[in-house]
Amino acid sequence: RTSHVAMASHSLAVAPSPALATITRARQRPSGRGCGRHPRAAAGGRWVTAAGAEQPVGKMAEATLIPLSGEGVRDARIPAAPGVYAIYDDAEELQYVGLSRKVAASVKLHAFELPQQCGFVRCVAVPEAAKADLQLAWKQWMTEYLGASGGNLPPGNVRGNTLWSERKGRPAKGNIFLTDGAGGAVEDTALTRLCREAVDSHNVVAFIKGTRKEPECGFSYRMCAMLDELGVDYETIDALDEVHNHNLRNVLKDFSDWPTIPQLYHRGELVGGHDILEEMRASGELKALLAGQ
Repeated sequence: RTSHVAMASHSLAVAPSPALATITRARQRPSGRGCGRHPRAAAGGRWVTAAGAEQPVGKMAEATLIPLSGEGVRDARIPAAPGVYAIYDDAEELQYVGLSRKVAASVKLHAFELPQQCGFVRCVAVPEAAKADLQLAWKQWMTEYLGASGGNLPPGNVRGNTLWSERKGRPAKGNIFLTDGAGGAVEDTALTRLCREAVDSHNVVAFIKGTRKEPECGFSYRMCAMLDELGVDYETIDALDEVHNHNLRNVLKDFSDWPTIPQLYHRGELVGGHDILEEMRASGELKALLAGQ
């Protein structure tokens, strides 16, 4: 599960902003237990790390507003590092301020889980951050917003709102690979044969983009979510993994005679893509098909 901490307080909140702020941290952690100081606020929009070094945390209002629609969730300006982030809806109204060990992964899952609330993001990376460092950076952004909003919290940070902070439980089961990746690229005909072996060897196989823990597209996320909801034991194969599944993205189109990814197979037969699964889920047909797998 993506490491993610959500915080809410009746005395804190945050404001809009424009330019991705990244904290450059040259920090040496003290060795031994209890050696460091707890971070504390410092004057002039700066804060003190557990190691006692002052660091600037850019204002939320000065961080770039990054669109999340389309391929926006993969924007390189959204850091994979620890940091804080603010999510806005399409009207650029702040919805939630969070902190995460992997900002990009958390933002991506928010966008997949709550697409109507996720239009834009502002974020700041805090590399090598301790938990207390992230909490203090988060507090700074929230305090900024509270001052601008007259003391109102973002909706997602209001006490009792669990939409943003509680992720749906997802098994830690990893992808299966069509090759070991050691022999380089394989011929398309060989990969087609390996696809057939995979769907014949497992009752339920989902060809997706990414992993079930960190999907690379909203359709893959929702397909896995439907299978998780039904308690199905299933395998996943990443169509974007060029090391273990070279050119699978293209091979799949011929293998299944289906143009899009994700794709679900049941007992060796293609069930369909995301849209078909949504229809089958709504009618109860998917549950009936996969009962007992």
